[in-house]
Amino acid sequence: MNERVTKRPESFQGHSPDKYSLTATVDVSHVSGVDRISYEILVNGARVPMVNVIQSITLRPEMMNRIDAGELFHSNVSNTYEISLEPDKEPLGLSLGRNYILKPKAEIDSNILQRYADMYIKISYGPNDQRTEDYFYFQAEPSPRTNEYMKSWEIEK
Repeated sequence: MNERVTKRPESFQGHSPDKYSLTATVDVSHVSGVDRISYEILVNGARVPMVNVIQSITLRPEMMNRIDAGELFHSNVSNTYEISLEPDKEPLGLSLGRNYILKPKAEIDSNILQRYADMYIKISYGPNDQRTEDYFYFQAEPSPRTNEYMKSWEIEK
């Protein structure tokens, strides 16, 4: 997926899927003396049977300069159990989240203000021989706390 982001970013759809609902959110918190940024996606409202749902997310490659992590990619591909979604049956949805530690503000340039909400998402489902693979580029919905954090960061710069 990382290669697709860098070499074919236009292949990611910018609109919501027809066969299920997909939302993306971003939140910022200050825990144990460090600033954290948290991303979450939620697949719910399946309108078709979705067998063995695999969710994957990554951020813009330049976010590596702003986040203290060895990898931006995250997925549930190595889960022990398959999760399937069906219309009007439990589970009603499936979420995937990842927390990152932000580098100190002094080390971050102002471009983060325009890029922190960018998410690349892959949702795949179906039997192994007939997998559906959907690729999306979303602007994650920032929490009120995230908006306040980014405003305060902009003022400090």
